[in-house]
Amino acid sequence: MGALTVQVAARAGAEVIGVVGRPAKLPHVPAPAKVVLAADLSADAVGGPVDVVIDTVGGPVLRDSLPLVRPRGRVALVGYTAGREFTVDLADFLLADVSLLPVNLMTRGKEVAADTKRMLGDLTSGELTLPIEHHRIDGLAEAVARLRSGEAIGKVVLDLG
Repeated sequence: MGALTVQVAARAGAEVIGVVGRPAKLPHVPAPAKVVLAADLSADAVGGPVDVVIDTVGGPVLRDSLPLVRPRGRVALVGYTAGREFTVDLADFLLADVSLLPVNLMTRGKEVAADTKRMLGDLTSGELTLPIEHHRIDGLAEAVARLRSGEAIGKVVLDLG
């Protein structure tokens, strides 16, 4: 989801910073995004306060992103593959004046149907790209292990043929 988010934000004219958890994922962040390792996430690494964060992984990355957002900026949380929980100092959070917005796309089918159809068309035409790892069905255990460890690049597809 992160690679698509980067591309859609860039198409909308945003200056995009892609954050990845592992060095192996650095070359897979679509241009023109600046790329930062999650372990190196700081105001200096991203070039100062940002207006918006779209977090597709949650957990510690979400926690570490909050201080990088300017006052009255926004953080949209759309996923939690890096962790379902994080802690935050509520006093610091309130003083930072940053809005945290959970976005549950599963409940917005009708609202996003047209956008989904357009994005699928853009993926089909190649205007948008998505990294995909293919595994044979006898490689199911390896595919699951790569997903669980965070080593998978993009989406994981099992080829049944």
